[in-house]
Amino acid sequence: MSEATDSQATHQHADLFFSGGTILTMDAQRPRAEAVAVGHGRILAVGSIEELSSLIGAGTEQVDLEGRALLPGLIDPHMHSSMVQLADWADVSPMTCPTADDVFIALREAIPASTGWVLAQQFDPSITAGHPMLDRHELDRLVPHAPALVLESNGHIAYANSAALARAGIDRNTADPPAGRYTRDAQGEPTGRLEESSALAAFGAGLPFATGEALAGRIRDLLWQAASQGVTLLHDCGIGSIDGTSDLDVLRTVLDDDSPVRYRGMLVSSCYDDWMAKGIRPGDGDDLFRVDGIKAWSDGSNQAGTGFQRKPYLGQTSRGALNHSPAELAAVVSRAHRDGWQIGVHANGDAAIDTTLEAFEQALASDPRPDHRHRIEHCSLTRPEHIARMAAAGISPSFLIGHVRWWGRAFRERLLGPERADFYDPCASALAGGLRISLHSDWNVTPLEPLRYVQDAVTRIMAEGGEVLNPGERISVEAALRAVTIDAAWQCRADDVTGSIEVGKYADLVVLDQDPTAVDPTRIQDIAVVQTRLAGAVRFG
Repeated sequence: MSEATDSQATHQHADLFFSGGTILTMDAQRPRAEAVAVGHGRILAVGSIEELSSLIGAGTEQVDLEGRALLPGLIDPHMHSSMVQLADWADVSPMTCPTADDVFIALREAIPASTGWVLAQQFDPSITAGHPMLDRHELDRLVPHAPALVLESNGHIAYANSAALARAGIDRNTADPPAGRYTRDAQGEPTGRLEESSALAAFGAGLPFATGEALAGRIRDLLWQAASQGVTLLHDCGIGSIDGTSDLDVLRTVLDDDSPVRYRGMLVSSCYDDWMAKGIRPGDGDDLFRVDGIKAWSDGSNQAGTGFQRKPYLGQTSRGALNHSPAELAAVVSRAHRDGWQIGVHANGDAAIDTTLEAFEQALASDPRPDHRHRIEHCSLTRPEHIARMAAAGISPSFLIGHVRWWGRAFRERLLGPERADFYDPCASALAGGLRISLHSDWNVTPLEPLRYVQDAVTRIMAEGGEVLNPGERISVEAALRAVTIDAAWQCRADDVTGSIEVGKYADLVVLDQDPTAVDPTRIQDIAVVQTRLAGAVRFG
């Protein structure tokens, strides 16, 4: 039997009628169908062609899929719109600058911004051949006549030369900022390495950040880029990280009726008092743009050595560090939980996940709340006991699955060792433990391309060397697709309106040139996005 209400089937003809290809609904009750009818931007019916044929009228646009695949629109549940600010910074990523010499040449040749700064992004010594190291002395050599700032791809580490440190007023007597560090050499002088966003804040006044319509335009470009990748919902895990509450105001201007995607987001916990003063409350917004969550950070980046581990990194005495004391993190989580927010906490190292779970467990013990949907963001080095605790507390992980592809071998051989690397992004174990998972880009840490996340979760092939990182953690294509559709929608508190092809939900849809469940798993990322629709309207293709 088709899925449709009596009133819809009896009194309404469809505006759109899809048939002629594979239809993957992501609805567990009806995972596949022959036809989908859409009216007024929502799904009217799902079923066989014969069952739905009565919904075809004179004004119905009949879309022949021509053997292609129709799926619910894809979702990225963790990205950062603030990173559009780096669009004109020099790219020194391992993809663009694969060797140390390439990085050094790019920095020497970088064109200063209008403010006179030399700015570069996406630096990553952990996977760049030669593993180049930067400090203020090296940057002084490469950029001797201008202040220079180089941001690592993880977004947690940056490097400044002497001129930049002087501009920012950072010297041996400058105290570390809250939740950040100015690293120092044996003589107590700043090395130029800046750890965490609060350490970068002192440099903000000199950087050429876009504002107003220029910033809005960059964000619009990002939304349309997402639509070209089959995305119909983005979830921003850091609204306010650049310019506080003004970031929310800009997003509100961008997300109008012409937006190609829906948008959900979490507000940074560091601006909590400001959000409250502005009257922002959980669920503010509408089906196009809504804020439901608060985002906090427990540690930094494993590839940068600042993720907080139970044991030291390979060949080091350092275990990384927490950005806040356990008591401080628990206080942030408890306050937001008590106020009714969904909470996402960034945690990469296994010890950081320990601390994060303790904070969640304390909050839930004091103020039990059903269906809170709290999340651990990245949740990278996840051990079996973490999965059991998350299941007991109703917490779910969102995995930055590109870690496996681009950093897997670095974790296994240079940073963590084989035993710990096997616990990285354990999708299969999380599913077996009863958790709902999602997959994300953390854009711009990795590219915004959900079909690639699916491939990475299914194959776990490491780019460096081509081996598989812990084959036992590979998952099925169907499970990986759920992690970028309905389960991601659930994590984003949007599963009532999108994420699956079910009656009553918006017709947020993507047409793919091939069925992802029927191709070689190593070719899933190569499947072309033919068309993306939001509420039935074409947004790409």
